Amino acid sequence: MSMEEQDLLRSAVKEFAQKSIQDKALKIEHEGVDKALLQSLASQGFLGARIPEKYGGSGIDLHGYLTIVNELATFSPSVAALVMLVNSVHAPLIGDSEPEVMKKLASGEATVSTSLSDVLEGNFSATSLKKNGSNLKGAVNLSSLYRGEYAIALNRDDGHLYLFKDGVKGVEEDSGLSFRGLSNGSLEIDSSDYTVLSEKGEDALKAVVDNLDLEVAALALGTAKGALDKAIDYVKVRKTFERPLKDYGPVASALSRHMAEYLALSSYLESVDENDSRAKLTLKVLSVDLAKRATKAALQYHGGYGYIEDTGVEKFYRDAMGLSILFQRPHHDSMRLSKEIFGEKSGYL
Repeated sequence: MSMEEQDLLRSAVKEFAQKSIQDKALKIEHEGVDKALLQSLASQGFLGARIPEKYGGSGIDLHGYLTIVNELATFSPSVAALVMLVNSVHAPLIGDSEPEVMKKLASGEATVSTSLSDVLEGNFSATSLKKNGSNLKGAVNLSSLYRGEYAIALNRDDGHLYLFKDGVKGVEEDSGLSFRGLSNGSLEIDSSDYTVLSEKGEDALKAVVDNLDLEVAALALGTAKGALDKAIDYVKVRKTFERPLKDYGPVASALSRHMAEYLALSSYLESVDENDSRAKLTLKVLSVDLAKRATKAALQYHGGYGYIEDTGVEKFYRDAMGLSILFQRPHHDSMRLSKEIFGEKSGYL
C-alpha cells in the first residue's frame, strides 16, 4: 500500500470512528463493544482486515492494517485492541483448521474469548480441563479477553491449545484497570465441540504474543495520540492567571516534545520492514514507553478533571499502562532486544 493509499485509509477510519465511536466511547468503557459496533467494524472491513479473502476478510496488507489499529486507538484503545485480537491472535491461531469460524469472525457474527494469561509475565492461570464423557470441562481464570461465543484456551493437563465452539459461559465479570471495553473476566467451559489448534499450546500462544510487535506499537502510538490531542485542546482553553496553559513554556515544551516523538515513531511505523525483527521490536519498546509518558502528562495537565471519566483522558492512561501487561512480555522483550543489539545472548545475569 502506497503512502497516498495509507492516507486515504486513515481518513476513512477517522471518519468512521467519529461517527460510530466518538460519542459512544464512555459507553464502550462501561458496557463493552456491542454487536452493532462489531457489525459496523466488520462491514467496513476492519474486523477482518488481515483475514484472507476466502474467509470473507479484507486481506489488506500489513501497513494498511496497522493504520486501522493506530487510528481506532486514538478514539478507543479497547476497540483497536479488539480488532488486533481478531486479526493477530484469533485468526493466526485458528488458521485453516476451522473455515466456518474464520468466516464468522470476519463478519462479526461471532467472537472469541482468549486467555493469554498462561504465557504473560506475572500471570499464571493453570487452566485445567477435565474429561467428562465426550466433554472437556473446567474454568479459564484471569484475563479472558473479550466475551465471545467461542473460546481459545490452553489446557495444562495435556498441553494442547483448544478452540471451544460450544459450552462457553462467562461466570465472572472483571472491569479491570485497562481495556475495559473488552469485557474481561473468567469463563466456565463444558464443551463437546472443540478442536485442537496446537499440541504445543504454550509455544503457540507465546509465538503469537511475540509476533505482536508492530500491532502493539500501532496501538500504543494511537493511545498516545488520543491523549495528546485532548491535552493540546484543553491547554488552549484552560486558563490560569488569565493566560491559557499553552502560553507557559514548560507546558508547551513538554506536550510538543511528546507530539514530536509521536510523529517520528509514526513515520517509522508507516515504513518499517516487517522482516526486520530488530526494527519491529525497537519500535514497540519505544512506542509503549511514549504511550505511558504521554498519557500521564495529558492526565496531569487536565488536573483533577483528568480523572473524571467524562473527559475521556483517563482511559488512555489506564490502557497505556495495561499494554505491557496484557499484550507483551516485557522481560522477554528486553532479552530479545539485548540479543538483537549485542548479536548474542546478553543481559541474563
